[in-house]
Amino acid sequence: MVGLLFSFLPCGGVVGIWQFFIACLLCSPMFLYCGSLEGYMMGGWFGVDEWSGSLAFLGAWLGALMIWSLIPSFSFCVWWVAVSSVFAFCSMSFVSFYVFFEISLVPVLILIIERGVQPERLSAVFYMVLYTLMGSLPFLALISFHHSVGNGFSMVLPAQMGGLLGPWGLLVMMAFLVKLPCYPFHLWLAKAHVEAPTEGSMALAGLLLKLGGIGLMRCMLVFGSFSAGIGSFLMALGMWGGFICSVICLRLLDAKSLVAYASVGHMALVLAGILSGSVVGWKGAVAMMVSHGLSSSGMFSLLGGFYEMVGSRSLLVMKGMGGYVPGLMVWWFVLCVSCMSCPPSFNFLAEVSLGMGVSSVCVELLMVFCFMAFFVGIYSLVLFSTIFHGVSGILRPKMGGLIKMGNMGVFHCVPILLLFVFSGCVI
Repeated sequence: MVGLLFSFLPCGGVVGIWQFFIACLLCSPMFLYCGSLEGYMMGGWFGVDEWSGSLAFLGAWLGALMIWSLIPSFSFCVWWVAVSSVFAFCSMSFVSFYVFFEISLVPVLILIIERGVQPERLSAVFYMVLYTLMGSLPFLALISFHHSVGNGFSMVLPAQMGGLLGPWGLLVMMAFLVKLPCYPFHLWLAKAHVEAPTEGSMALAGLLLKLGGIGLMRCMLVFGSFSAGIGSFLMALGMWGGFICSVICLRLLDAKSLVAYASVGHMALVLAGILSGSVVGWKGAVAMMVSHGLSSSGMFSLLGGFYEMVGSRSLLVMKGMGGYVPGLMVWWFVLCVSCMSCPPSFNFLAEVSLGMGVSSVCVELLMVFCFMAFFVGIYSLVLFSTIFHGVSGILRPKMGGLIKMGNMGVFHCVPILLLFVFSGCVI
């Protein structure tokens, strides 16, 4: 499957370098192993196991696509965020994970400040730094304490103080709850997406949110699960928050805000799967992170193209695009179907696994799960029908960049469909 995808990628320029880089990774033993949780280790600092291998490939794949869609003067920022995300996914040490966890934000901040066009981008950057930095400080204190009691910096071996995480554990895990983000720590995400350029939104939704998920999984492997009360509270908070965000999506007219709030709902399912502590829940969480990374990145990529054509993010202005770009309708439909987790998208398998994981812990939350899926289906259909049907509000939209938009749709949608068939590669 991977060889088939890479055979279609262009091999010239910067993307050719990325193609060579990813091919080298895939040919290395890191991505060819098939084994237990220990996986492949490199000097105790980096490695690949069954939880991080798929996410590392996702980071390399989306990095190549972001480079492709970016103007050359800012390509270094995309290199930065993609490489730092891959190294964070593969980190097996608290020190290396924290370093790459934090520096991955810097290029996104640069993109928002330099390529954003609205004055409100400074407010978005302030919220983003405030939430993520303040949430990471307790985690930094945990790393120092973990080393001071003789446990070292390893994220592989269970700590001597491992057990059930209580209220203090909730505080130190705040870095990952903010990065996911978990409701109600999601306010920075919508602001950042609205002010970020296309590649910045692709990096945020496709890569940076997943650092919160993999970090939470790593820490639970080391320190143990949350206590029953704390875990149930977080799971209920995340699920109800995701449900509220799904309802909010029904009244939004800003297309980027709608996809941003949809990301909060999908990542709430990831949080619930991780907190379930079950193998099927964790596999569903990894599958949802991979599938959501592809679908949300594809949505932001095509929305960026639509914005360049009509000059507005409003659904009322974007409507009727089917009359101008009918060739993009199939890819937008696949992305919307993937958002609502319908077969044959990989999101469907991920959501089924997450439902099994949640039901194994709290059957009562299945009702919230079903209502969330219902509202996700509604706003996904609204998003598709509004943009590609109806009468356009623009008399003469700009018709440039259609080939690039079509290629971006192909390289986001084809993996989603192929992973449904080759789901064993991830789960």
